Amino acid sequence: MSQSPFDLIKSNDEAIWRSGLESLVSEHSKSAFNGIISMLSDISWHKREVAALALQNWQTPDLPSLLKDYLDSTHIDQFYWVLKILGNLGTEECISLIKPVLSHKDSELRGYAVRALGIKCSLYNARPLYPMLNDTNWAVRKLAFEHLLSFGEIILEDLRKIIVTAFNSSNHSVIALFIKIGRDNIIPELKTFYSKGAFSLRHAILSAIGELESNQAIDFLIDGLSDPSWALRLIASEQLCKLGPKAFDRLTASFGRTDSLVRHEIVKILVNLLSDKAMPLINRLLTAPDQEHRMLAIENLARLKSDEATNTLISCLSDQDRVVSDFAADCLAQKNNLNLDLIIEKLNTEDENLRFQIIKIIGSIGGIALTPIIKILENGTKQERLFLLGVLQKIAPNEVLIALLIKLLKDKYWPIRNAAANCLVKYETASVRAIVIALNDQSDDVRFWAGKILSQIGPKAIKVLIDVLSDGTDPNLIPHIIAALLSMSHPDAVPAVTKFLEENDDYRIESVFASIPDISSKEVVSTILGLLTHPEERVAMWLSKLLTKVKSLNARRTVFLGLSHSNEKVRYYVSTVIASWENITENDVKIIGRQLFVEKTIRNLRSVVVILAKNPFESALQNLNNFLEKCDPPVMLDLMLEAAKQNHPECLKMLDNYINQHSEIITLEDVEQVGHILSYLYKDSPEGLIKGLTSASKAYRMCCIIALDSISDRKLAFAIMENLIADEEPDIMERAVKTLSKYLFHDDFRLKGAVTEFMLGLGTFIEKPLAECIDNFENEIDRKAIIDLIESVGGKVDPVLLRKKSQEKVILSDSHLDEVLERRRQAMEEIEKYDELIKVSHTMDLAIMFTDVKGFTAFSSKASLSEVMSMLKQHDEILQPVFKKFGGDALKKIGDAFLVVFENHSNALLAAIEIQRKLREFNQSVPEERKLAIRIAINSGSVIRTENDVMGDAVNLASRIEGIADAFEIVISEFTLARIDKSVFELEPHGTHQLKGIAKPVAAYKVKW
Repeated sequence: MSQSPFDLIKSNDEAIWRSGLESLVSEHSKSAFNGIISMLSDISWHKREVAALALQNWQTPDLPSLLKDYLDSTHIDQFYWVLKILGNLGTEECISLIKPVLSHKDSELRGYAVRALGIKCSLYNARPLYPMLNDTNWAVRKLAFEHLLSFGEIILEDLRKIIVTAFNSSNHSVIALFIKIGRDNIIPELKTFYSKGAFSLRHAILSAIGELESNQAIDFLIDGLSDPSWALRLIASEQLCKLGPKAFDRLTASFGRTDSLVRHEIVKILVNLLSDKAMPLINRLLTAPDQEHRMLAIENLARLKSDEATNTLISCLSDQDRVVSDFAADCLAQKNNLNLDLIIEKLNTEDENLRFQIIKIIGSIGGIALTPIIKILENGTKQERLFLLGVLQKIAPNEVLIALLIKLLKDKYWPIRNAAANCLVKYETASVRAIVIALNDQSDDVRFWAGKILSQIGPKAIKVLIDVLSDGTDPNLIPHIIAALLSMSHPDAVPAVTKFLEENDDYRIESVFASIPDISSKEVVSTILGLLTHPEERVAMWLSKLLTKVKSLNARRTVFLGLSHSNEKVRYYVSTVIASWENITENDVKIIGRQLFVEKTIRNLRSVVVILAKNPFESALQNLNNFLEKCDPPVMLDLMLEAAKQNHPECLKMLDNYINQHSEIITLEDVEQVGHILSYLYKDSPEGLIKGLTSASKAYRMCCIIALDSISDRKLAFAIMENLIADEEPDIMERAVKTLSKYLFHDDFRLKGAVTEFMLGLGTFIEKPLAECIDNFENEIDRKAIIDLIESVGGKVDPVLLRKKSQEKVILSDSHLDEVLERRRQAMEEIEKYDELIKVSHTMDLAIMFTDVKGFTAFSSKASLSEVMSMLKQHDEILQPVFKKFGGDALKKIGDAFLVVFENHSNALLAAIEIQRKLREFNQSVPEERKLAIRIAINSGSVIRTENDVMGDAVNLASRIEGIADAFEIVISEFTLARIDKSVFELEPHGTHQLKGIAKPVAAYKVKW
């Protein structure tokens, strides 16, 4: 049974579906029409196209009505082809069916309608498309523009009316169409529109007219360069640049007949188009008598990258017109990719004005010109240095520059010092850290200017200092900060210091104070004296320790004023400070001696006595003797003991005479104090104490026994036993037994035997004194021997004093365990404190440099010993001065390799660059076999620094990085990169490396030199 045409059109075989289509066309029925309509949704584009053509040729008057029923947007392909059929038919009825789709919410369907209307070029079809030029969808706008463009001149009048009707509206697409269709013929009209139009209309005209590429269009754009709006001038300039060589002739022809503004833009465009080929044009402008033309040439020279352009620009610095030469200097300073070597070459010029211009440029450039800046500031004339310092106030600072400015604070010329200080003030917070350290410089000038600078920076400096002090991020700076804050007369400065003392433990404060340099400022001393009234005793104590750092005579005079303070605590701490000083004058001691008759508290009196005893001038001893005469016995003995502790022979002699003259003062209640005093008096001649054992005074005999207790001498043990009175008082004898007990375990067996025999002879009398002193012996065997001795004379011993060996070990109580654990915790805290002390005093953030001669091993294996030594000598003579120049400390040298550390990380890179440059110069003057090829590796991090070594992971990493560096290369790690000013150096990535012994991959960078 044969298939129906409806089945045939479903086939994928073209011959079959075409056969079915022909049958349906021939049938020409409603059902046949529907069948062909169904083909519009087929997957084959070709089948859809043939079916649409068949429907387009369907000979039926009501075809539009039939097609209208199939305008169903849910069947997208069918919808498209139906619209296309209606567009091809092009009747008013068909167009009326298409128009509503132009406002459909789906942009794709709106695009289909635009395509359908664009099939036949007529005004009737064009007019619905005009609004579509402003459709919200760019693709629809583009379609409408392209189809309207194909309509050609038939729509030109319509477009003109739209422009005139909406003269100052945003009609970019309409203007563009008008220009593309009308071309040069409508340019006179465009000039009228442009002269009367608002910004949006002028913008649209300039944006579109360049596509004509005709001379008239180019002239129109050149005229646009004089538009009052900079934005429109920019559009005109961009359009002319796009035209390229097509615009050259018109631009050059227009140069002479345009105003200054247009000439400026024309030259700029020509330079953009020609680049360095524009040099002849620029050179002609430079010879013009008009300074404006020369400045125009200079501005465009600065945009060119070639060295020829730079050299030409440098020559403009010598222009006779000051305005022109200054403009050239400004352009050079702002020039991108400036070849700095070309500038530096001119520093040797004999033209003074040119040299000043060069200095001005270098100063304005700043970071990348750091080396010549340093050279000028170190070696330039006074006027040049002053000029450069004035320029430097306007650039961003860096560490190296700030360090140099600090150095200039002690320059021999006052104006230089003042200018350097002004620079540092301008740098504000960036310079505060360096200035703080400078406050403790050995130079009086540097200290003076540093204080003045901090004062002028004011609250900003205080904030930086307080922030660093609070967070503790820079431990090495904290001592300098404390000294700085004490020197500043600002309401927030002093509280920051006391807060630091209140919030930190003694170990940290001690480590910080150890690094605080000597104090020489009288103002700082006065500030500290005022703080000694602090209610917290610990804070006042630490503040007084700062005064021990006062070394200069003038500052010490200010400390002495504290002795007249109304607050007794201040006087106490001042006297303790004075007691710590060496070389106090006799006049000073006289002043202090009078203080004895002022002070009322025993603490203050002791501190004054310490000073007098340590500096026993005749007047001091006389004052002390006179005061002791007037004291009550308890106070007198207390002060005599304090004086005796200072162990000065002259003072001890005076005390001995005083006791001999006032033996009546010694009572049994005072024997402990007097005994301790005698121990100091007779430490070097204990024979006097032995003689005192036979004194008629019981109290004095007891004092001698007590004094002998503190002196260990085998001869004294025999002397005690020989000189004790046979019927001595029991309490004296008990004390003598305690004194002799330490000799029971002496190394001298003869002495040990004599003491034991003496003890046995005393019988049970020894039970009490030996039992009381048994705790003094830590050795369990010695304790057992004491107990055996007591028991041997019939005495009894409490078993608690010694646990028997056979006795089971006592189980500790919970409270005892808690006590042990608490002691362990305290011990751990002690360890942590000492770790912190090591960290603060020995740990530093340094740049570590390794240098190595590539091929040295091969060279040394072939060369003679004298040749190797000669090469190493030359190597050292080149490198070591550079290390020193940039503050590097060469810790180790092994053959051809150096280990060097730098506190300033940027200086490490500067040193490496100078080394490589010096080696390049050296290698140019020696034979091939004598050339030195060095590789340099730099890493940064926290390390432990000793006098001759440096330790830590950062050192290991630096040595590994050396392995990835080649001859003549400088390779740094990512950690060094993070610590330097990247704008100063030219760097390039050197990859990420997994280094031996290093857990994580490390990014490396090459330093270009």
